[in-house]
Amino acid sequence: MRRFFGKYRGKITANKDPFYLGRVQVSVPSIFGEGRQSWAMPCTPYAGKDIGWFAIPPVDTNIWVEFEGGDPDYPIWTGCFWGQNELPQNAKVDDPVKVQVFRTEGITCTLSNLGNNKGVTLEVETPVVQRPLKLVFNDDGIEINNKDTITAKLTADKIELKNGESSTVTLTSNSIELKESAIEIKLTASSIDLNCSPATIKLSTSSGLELINSPASAKLSSSGVELNATPAAVKITPSQVELSLIAANVKLTPVGVNINNGALEVT
Repeated sequence: MRRFFGKYRGKITANKDPFYLGRVQVSVPSIFGEGRQSWAMPCTPYAGKDIGWFAIPPVDTNIWVEFEGGDPDYPIWTGCFWGQNELPQNAKVDDPVKVQVFRTEGITCTLSNLGNNKGVTLEVETPVVQRPLKLVFNDDGIEINNKDTITAKLTADKIELKNGESSTVTLTSNSIELKESAIEIKLTASSIDLNCSPATIKLSTSSGLELINSPASAKLSSSGVELNATPAAVKITPSQVELSLIAANVKLTPVGVNINNGALEVT
Protein backbone atom coordinates (compact mmCIF):
# COMPACT_ATOMS: atom_id res chain seq x y z
CA MET A 1 0.00 0.00 0.00
CA ARG A 2 1.27 3.41 -0.92
CA ARG A 3 2.03 5.68 2.04
CA PHE A 4 1.45 9.45 2.15
CA PHE A 5 3.59 11.52 4.52
CA GLY A 6 3.54 15.26 5.11
CA LYS A 7 0.64 17.71 4.94
CA TYR A 8 -1.95 17.94 2.17
CA ARG A 9 -4.46 20.70 1.38
CA GLY A 10 -8.10 19.84 1.94
CA LYS A 11 -11.57 21.22 2.63
CA ILE A 12 -14.01 20.49 5.42
CA THR A 13 -17.21 19.02 3.98
CA ALA A 14 -18.97 18.17 7.27
CA ASN A 15 -18.27 18.91 10.93
CA LYS A 16 -21.06 17.27 12.97
CA ASP A 17 -19.32 14.17 14.28
CA PRO A 18 -21.93 11.58 15.36
CA PHE A 19 -19.38 10.03 17.75
CA TYR A 20 -18.37 13.33 19.38
CA LEU A 21 -14.65 12.80 18.83
CA GLY A 22 -13.87 16.22 17.35
CA ARG A 23 -13.62 14.72 13.87
CA VAL A 24 -14.38 16.55 10.63
CA GLN A 25 -15.13 15.12 7.24
CA VAL A 26 -12.50 16.20 4.72
CA SER A 27 -12.01 16.30 1.00
CA VAL A 28 -8.38 15.89 -0.18
CA PRO A 29 -8.50 15.72 -4.01
CA SER A 30 -4.75 15.14 -4.34
CA ILE A 31 -5.10 11.86 -2.36
CA PHE A 32 -8.71 10.73 -2.63
CA GLY A 33 -9.59 12.27 -5.96
CA GLU A 34 -12.77 14.27 -6.52
CA GLY A 35 -16.00 13.39 -4.74
CA ARG A 36 -14.61 11.24 -1.92
CA GLN A 37 -14.66 12.38 1.72
CA SER A 38 -13.25 10.76 4.83
CA TRP A 39 -13.59 11.40 8.57
CA ALA A 40 -10.35 12.82 10.00
CA MET A 41 -9.35 12.59 13.65
CA PRO A 42 -8.22 15.83 15.35
CA CYS A 43 -4.65 16.60 16.38
CA THR A 44 -5.24 18.84 19.37
CA PRO A 45 -2.68 20.17 21.89
CA TYR A 46 -4.84 19.22 24.86
CA ALA A 47 -7.42 16.44 25.31
CA GLY A 48 -8.56 13.89 27.88
CA LYS A 49 -11.62 12.69 29.78
CA ASP A 50 -13.91 15.72 30.18
CA ILE A 51 -11.05 18.16 29.49
CA GLY A 52 -9.48 19.64 26.40
CA TRP A 53 -9.23 22.39 23.82
CA PHE A 54 -12.30 22.13 21.57
CA ALA A 55 -12.65 24.28 18.44
CA ILE A 56 -14.22 22.87 15.27
CA PRO A 57 -13.91 24.89 12.03
CA PRO A 58 -16.98 25.49 9.84
CA VAL A 59 -17.74 23.70 6.58
CA ASP A 60 -15.67 24.86 3.56
CA THR A 61 -12.71 25.84 5.75
CA ASN A 62 -9.27 25.25 4.25
CA ILE A 63 -7.59 22.49 6.23
CA TRP A 64 -4.26 20.69 6.50
CA VAL A 65 -4.56 16.89 6.43
CA GLU A 66 -1.98 14.24 7.38
CA PHE A 67 -2.26 10.46 7.61
CA GLU A 68 -1.45 8.23 10.56
CA GLY A 69 1.64 6.26 9.59
CA GLY A 70 1.07 7.50 6.04
CA ASP A 71 -2.08 5.33 5.73
CA PRO A 72 -4.75 7.18 3.68
CA ASP A 73 -7.48 5.24 5.54
CA TYR A 74 -6.56 7.11 8.76
CA PRO A 75 -6.57 10.87 8.04
CA ILE A 76 -5.79 13.46 10.71
CA TRP A 77 -6.69 17.14 10.55
CA THR A 78 -3.78 19.06 12.02
CA GLY A 79 -4.72 22.67 11.35
CA CYS A 80 -6.27 25.21 9.02
CA PHE A 81 -5.12 28.01 6.73
CA TRP A 82 -6.65 31.22 5.38
CA GLY A 83 -7.56 31.90 1.80
CA GLN A 84 -7.38 35.33 0.18
CA ASN A 85 -9.26 38.01 2.21
CA GLU A 86 -10.27 35.51 4.94
CA LEU A 87 -8.13 36.86 7.80
CA PRO A 88 -10.18 38.32 10.73
CA GLN A 89 -10.31 42.11 10.60
CA ASN A 90 -8.75 42.50 14.07
CA ALA A 91 -5.70 40.55 12.84
CA LYS A 92 -5.01 42.83 9.88
CA VAL A 93 -2.24 44.85 11.56
CA ASP A 94 1.26 45.96 10.58
CA ASP A 95 2.91 44.09 13.46
CA PRO A 96 1.07 40.73 13.63
CA VAL A 97 3.28 39.18 16.32
CA LYS A 98 1.77 41.64 18.82
CA VAL A 99 -1.83 40.60 18.20
CA GLN A 100 -3.55 37.26 18.84
CA VAL A 101 -7.12 36.79 17.68
CA PHE A 102 -9.60 33.98 18.26
CA ARG A 103 -12.80 34.44 16.30
CA THR A 104 -15.88 32.37 15.64
CA GLU A 105 -19.07 33.52 13.93
CA GLY A 106 -20.25 36.44 16.06
CA ILE A 107 -17.62 36.15 18.83
CA THR A 108 -14.11 37.67 18.77
CA CYS A 109 -11.40 37.59 21.44
CA THR A 110 -8.43 39.88 20.74
CA LEU A 111 -5.21 39.98 22.78
CA SER A 112 -3.18 42.99 21.78
CA ASN A 113 0.19 44.45 22.75
CA LEU A 114 0.02 47.00 19.96
CA GLY A 115 0.19 50.80 20.30
CA ASN A 116 -2.77 52.37 22.11
CA ASN A 117 -4.84 49.17 21.88
CA LYS A 118 -2.94 47.09 24.43
CA GLY A 119 -5.16 44.72 26.39
CA VAL A 120 -7.84 42.09 25.94
CA THR A 121 -11.11 42.68 24.08
CA LEU A 122 -14.09 40.31 23.91
CA GLU A 123 -16.77 41.20 21.33
CA VAL A 124 -20.12 39.45 20.80
CA GLU A 125 -22.17 40.39 17.73
CA THR A 126 -24.92 39.04 15.48
CA PRO A 127 -25.98 36.31 14.96
CA VAL A 128 -25.12 35.42 18.56
CA VAL A 129 -26.84 38.52 20.02
CA GLN A 130 -29.03 41.28 18.60
CA ARG A 131 -27.18 44.14 20.34
CA PRO A 132 -23.36 44.21 20.02
CA LEU A 133 -21.60 43.59 23.34
CA LYS A 134 -17.99 44.38 24.23
CA LEU A 135 -15.74 43.72 27.25
CA VAL A 136 -12.37 45.52 27.33
CA PHE A 137 -9.41 45.10 29.71
CA ASN A 138 -6.69 47.72 29.13
CA ASP A 139 -4.40 50.17 30.90
CA ASP A 140 -7.35 52.44 31.73
CA GLY A 141 -9.26 49.65 33.48
CA ILE A 142 -12.30 47.56 32.51
CA GLU A 143 -15.16 48.59 30.22
CA ILE A 144 -18.44 46.77 29.56
CA ASN A 145 -20.25 48.11 26.52
CA ASN A 146 -23.78 47.35 25.28
CA LYS A 147 -24.19 48.74 21.74
CA ASP A 148 -22.27 51.92 22.68
CA THR A 149 -25.39 52.99 24.61
CA ILE A 150 -25.11 51.36 28.03
CA THR A 151 -21.57 51.26 29.45
CA ALA A 152 -19.81 50.46 32.70
CA LYS A 153 -16.23 51.67 33.20
CA LEU A 154 -14.00 50.68 36.11
CA THR A 155 -10.73 52.58 36.46
CA ALA A 156 -8.17 53.05 39.23
CA ASP A 157 -10.01 56.06 40.66
CA LYS A 158 -13.67 55.70 39.72
CA ILE A 159 -16.58 53.58 38.50
CA GLU A 160 -18.85 55.09 35.85
CA LEU A 161 -22.21 53.68 34.75
CA LYS A 162 -23.83 55.28 31.72
CA ASN A 163 -27.13 54.83 29.87
CA GLY A 164 -27.16 57.05 26.78
CA GLU A 165 -25.85 60.60 26.99
CA SER A 166 -28.14 61.80 29.78
CA SER A 167 -28.01 59.13 32.52
CA THR A 168 -24.80 58.52 34.49
CA VAL A 169 -23.68 57.25 37.89
CA THR A 170 -20.10 58.00 38.96
CA LEU A 171 -18.48 56.55 42.09
CA THR A 172 -15.09 57.67 43.41
CA SER A 173 -13.30 57.04 46.69
CA ASN A 174 -14.99 60.07 48.27
CA SER A 175 -18.14 60.80 46.28
CA ILE A 176 -21.16 59.45 44.40
CA GLU A 177 -22.68 61.42 41.52
CA LEU A 178 -25.98 60.68 39.79
CA LYS A 179 -27.18 62.51 36.70
CA GLU A 180 -30.40 62.25 34.70
CA SER A 181 -30.67 64.96 32.04
CA ALA A 182 -30.75 68.27 33.95
CA ILE A 183 -31.05 66.61 37.38
CA GLU A 184 -27.84 66.00 39.31
CA ILE A 185 -27.16 64.54 42.77
CA LYS A 186 -23.75 64.47 44.45
CA LEU A 187 -23.02 62.72 47.74
CA THR A 188 -19.79 63.02 49.72
CA ALA A 189 -18.79 62.10 53.25
CA SER A 190 -19.92 65.52 54.49
CA SER A 191 -22.50 66.82 52.01
CA ILE A 192 -25.38 66.11 49.62
CA ASP A 193 -26.07 68.37 46.63
CA LEU A 194 -29.27 68.11 44.57
CA ASN A 195 -29.55 70.19 41.42
CA CYS A 196 -32.73 70.42 39.36
CA SER A 197 -32.09 73.67 37.52
CA PRO A 198 -32.96 76.30 38.54
CA ALA A 199 -33.67 74.73 41.95
CA THR A 200 -30.93 73.33 44.22
CA ILE A 201 -30.76 71.69 47.64
CA LYS A 202 -27.52 71.49 49.62
CA LEU A 203 -27.05 69.55 52.84
CA SER A 204 -23.78 69.83 54.73
CA THR A 205 -22.49 68.63 58.06
CA SER A 206 -20.84 72.03 58.57
CA SER A 207 -23.31 74.56 57.12
CA GLY A 208 -26.68 72.79 57.42
CA LEU A 209 -29.43 72.87 54.78
CA GLU A 210 -29.75 75.33 51.90
CA LEU A 211 -32.62 75.48 49.40
CA ILE A 212 -32.42 77.77 46.38
CA ASN A 213 -34.91 78.51 43.63
CA SER A 214 -33.83 81.95 42.49
CA PRO A 215 -34.69 84.55 43.61
CA ALA A 216 -35.97 82.60 46.64
CA SER A 217 -33.69 80.78 49.08
CA ALA A 218 -33.73 79.25 52.54
CA LYS A 219 -30.81 78.41 54.82
CA LEU A 220 -31.07 76.31 57.98
CA SER A 221 -28.01 75.92 60.17
CA SER A 222 -27.08 75.47 63.79
CA SER A 223 -26.95 79.27 64.14
CA GLY A 224 -30.41 80.01 62.71
CA VAL A 225 -32.73 80.26 59.73
CA GLU A 226 -32.50 82.63 56.76
CA LEU A 227 -35.34 83.08 54.25
CA ASN A 228 -34.87 85.24 51.17
CA ALA A 229 -37.19 86.19 48.33
CA THR A 230 -35.35 89.21 47.00
CA PRO A 231 -35.82 91.92 48.14
CA ALA A 232 -37.63 90.44 51.16
CA ALA A 233 -35.66 88.57 53.85
CA VAL A 234 -36.21 86.90 57.21
CA LYS A 235 -33.42 85.95 59.62
CA ILE A 236 -34.06 83.93 62.76
CA THR A 237 -31.36 83.25 65.36
CA PRO A 238 -31.56 82.19 69.01
CA SER A 239 -31.18 85.87 70.01
CA GLN A 240 -33.37 87.75 67.48
CA VAL A 241 -35.78 87.74 64.57
CA GLU A 242 -35.17 90.20 61.72
CA LEU A 243 -37.54 91.01 58.85
CA SER A 244 -36.49 93.30 56.01
CA LEU A 245 -37.97 94.59 52.75
CA ILE A 246 -35.79 97.13 50.93
CA ALA A 247 -35.62 100.08 53.42
CA ALA A 248 -38.12 98.61 55.87
CA ASN A 249 -36.67 96.62 58.75
CA VAL A 250 -38.02 95.00 61.90
CA LYS A 251 -35.91 93.36 64.59
CA LEU A 252 -37.35 91.39 67.49
CA THR A 253 -35.20 90.53 70.49
CA PRO A 254 -36.07 89.11 73.92
CA VAL A 255 -36.17 92.67 75.28
CA GLY A 256 -37.88 94.69 72.55
CA VAL A 257 -38.83 95.53 68.99
CA ASN A 258 -36.78 97.80 66.71
CA ILE A 259 -38.37 99.21 63.57
CA ASN A 260 -36.39 100.84 60.76
CA ASN A 261 -33.12 100.96 62.69
CA GLY A 262 -34.43 102.89 65.66
CA ALA A 263 -37.17 105.06 64.06
CA LEU A 264 -39.50 103.28 66.47
CA GLU A 265 -38.36 101.17 69.35
CA VAL A 266 -40.52 99.33 71.88
CA THR A 267 -39.00 97.84 75.03
